[in-house]
Amino acid sequence: MGILEAILLGAIQGLTEFLPISSSGHLVLAQRLLALEPGDLSFEVAVHGGTLLAVVVYFRSRVRSMIGSIFGVTKDRAQRLNDIRLVIYIVVGTIPAVVLGLAFKDHVEQLFASPIAAAIALIVTGLWLLLMRLVKSSHRELTKGRALIIGLAQAAAIVPGISRSGATIATGSMLGVPAARAAEFSFLLSVPAIFGANLLAVPEAMTFGRFGMMHVIGAVVAAIVGYISIRWVFAAIRHGNFVWFGIYCLVIGGVSTILLM
Repeated sequence: MGILEAILLGAIQGLTEFLPISSSGHLVLAQRLLALEPGDLSFEVAVHGGTLLAVVVYFRSRVRSMIGSIFGVTKDRAQRLNDIRLVIYIVVGTIPAVVLGLAFKDHVEQLFASPIAAAIALIVTGLWLLLMRLVKSSHRELTKGRALIIGLAQAAAIVPGISRSGATIATGSMLGVPAARAAEFSFLLSVPAIFGANLLAVPEAMTFGRFGMMHVIGAVVAAIVGYISIRWVFAAIRHGNFVWFGIYCLVIGGVSTILLM
């Protein structure tokens, strides 16, 4: 792998991991439509590590506060209670992805070999995002029940073509949680999801060889582009442009379905 390829792949990972357009769906379609070979798993682990770093850096104040509250460092009682409550919501929201991911692991791996399934799932993602416009905005707070439902939406994203960030943000918004708050929870929810997936993939990834300079370059680029992508999502929410991601998914999914058929 050359340096330009490492930069390009790192940028694609950082861009599609957080924008609600499904990185896995784009990967499956690119491999089929562009006749690309499956990638180096160790490199995929590296760039996913870069996107994980992007989330932690972007939400560093929130992450630091939650860690401080867990270990009793935070002095403000109200802040500590809010942080611990958020940690509980993240745990609750992570459970569905863990359970369904392990239960349907073999079936999901088969879907990665089906470009037509990924194309159809992208259409589903597009419709999911457009549904946000049909729901009247409200100002409900996160609860364990809503966190669980958002977690179920995240679990659906084990299917290539279903966007993890898109599904969770759209579902949170449809439950009445303000879109910006739903987005924050979605990205924080991605931390255990990305970390857990990487941890499970490391043993197999090591069979591809040692992590080298190209892996570092890819991870750094993924982290930088991922950080920018998170900012882009919040800007799209503020300016009411989130709907365009849904239209994009419908177009890409629809065109890909036609080409594949």
